[in-house]
Amino acid sequence: MNLKMKKIKNTEAEKILNIYRFYQKDGNLYLTEDTSVLDDLYEAIVDAINDCGPLKAQLPYNEFVHPCKKVREDDAGWVGHFEERDNRRFFLSDIHDYLKLLYQTQ
Repeated sequence: MNLKMKKIKNTEAEKILNIYRFYQKDGNLYLTEDTSVLDDLYEAIVDAINDCGPLKAQLPYNEFVHPCKKVREDDAGWVGHFEERDNRRFFLSDIHDYLKLLYQTQ
């Protein structure tokens, strides 16, 4: 991978991680009872993954990309799966940890 492409992917990953920071959920998703913040964070992350560029091709498809795509398509199975807030927490936690491990530059 060339240096420019790596920088673009790191920048995209950092943008997604900044969403967690904005909602003050950078590493503490399980400590919140505020379902409104959890729901807003979930929606923002699903949108961010659907809209990201070159990083999207590097994300685990079955774990992150496919579910986000299906949620945006209003797939009843995926929407129903993520109505359970613990499923949202696990999903958001997995994305957060993956991006932190592989892309965070700080």
